[in-house]
Amino acid sequence: MRIAIRATEEAIIRLLKAGHPLPADVVDRELETRLPVFQSVEAVPVKNYGIDGPGRIVVARGRKDVWFVDIKRRDTKIPHKDGESFVDMRDKLQARYPGQKVTGWLVTTADMEVKTKSFIAEKGCYATAGAAKR
Repeated sequence: MRIAIRATEEAIIRLLKAGHPLPADVVDRELETRLPVFQSVEAVPVKNYGIDGPGRIVVARGRKDVWFVDIKRRDTKIPHKDGESFVDMRDKLQARYPGQKVTGWLVTTADMEVKTKSFIAEKGCYATAGAAKR
């Protein structure tokens, strides 16, 4: 089954609720990534988690796992600094949910610097560049 990743909250929420595995080429991995079963999936302001900024993230909560998706709709490349702030956001969410594993997924319409993509992967998170705008 072919999955097209769209950089909208509604599309990401539908994808996470459906629970289909993420194809390897979508998350730049060797194998597909199986999603956990989530009890709730919603878009929330980052301020709810004590993070500065006007943005929103999609948070999916299950019994053992919490996933969050940060969507960046841009035309310019995603620099390494943004990758570091993404991982910092994951660390703040992990502190909020100590009994669960928190995984981050950065979805962007732009390209990513190679250094940024590898840094995110090293930290156990996922990144998808070149997502459709709609």
